[in-house]
Amino acid sequence: MNDREIFINMINDNLNEMNGTIDCLYITTSICAKNKLLNRLRRNMSNINLMLQGLRNGESMSSPPSIAERLFTMQDLSRYNGRDGNPAYIAVNGVVYDVTSNAAWGGATHFGLSAGTDVTSQFASCHAGQPILSKLKVVGKLVE
Repeated sequence: MNDREIFINMINDNLNEMNGTIDCLYITTSICAKNKLLNRLRRNMSNINLMLQGLRNGESMSSPPSIAERLFTMQDLSRYNGRDGNPAYIAVNGVVYDVTSNAAWGGATHFGLSAGTDVTSQFASCHAGQPILSKLKVVGKLVE
């Protein structure tokens, strides 16, 4: 199987997961559960976007990861707190976003939250279903 076929299979896997998630959204009545499902859809969309970029750029699965594929541990992420000249990054659902120049994150904080952290649960309770994340630059993935 060549790299193009691998990317296509990964995209199809994400699309299949999205279809299952949408089916769950139709029958779920809990707002909290719906927010988690919507966040899963957003993660799938981000994954597909990364894979499409790889296809467009002719990247191979064995090539070095692009900046959008950079892996962050929680310790790595904590360094990107917007202080001492560092950029401000946050993680939501395993995706790391750059909020350095986002007005809502002025001073690397947002309503008591700090950059350099995983804000998944807070995001789900305040912004689920809103297209906020699609406007932020993806800089990598959070690993455990």
